[in-house]
Amino acid sequence: YMSDKLKKEIQDLKITVRIGFNGIKDTLINEIKDQLNSRNMIKLKANKGVLDVSSRKVFWEDLAKKTNSKVIKQIGNVAVFVRR
Repeated sequence: YMSDKLKKEIQDLKITVRIGFNGIKDTLINEIKDQLNSRNMIKLKANKGVLDVSSRKVFWEDLAKKTNSKVIKQIGNVAVFVRR
């Protein structure tokens, strides 16, 4: 369950991490960790064509594991992570 306040917060959140065809590199992982250190919640977006429908969920969960965070919302190519 997600409160209306949290829903609005997620909606208003700007995308601060974009994932291109390079995929998950150390620089990306460090960037996500840095951002999560300075805020509780970040929004990420994979560029068009980077993820296919069948692998999206696994991709976001894997990335969350590697960055010590948790996926709280995922819609298509966009995911919201919170600090664990």
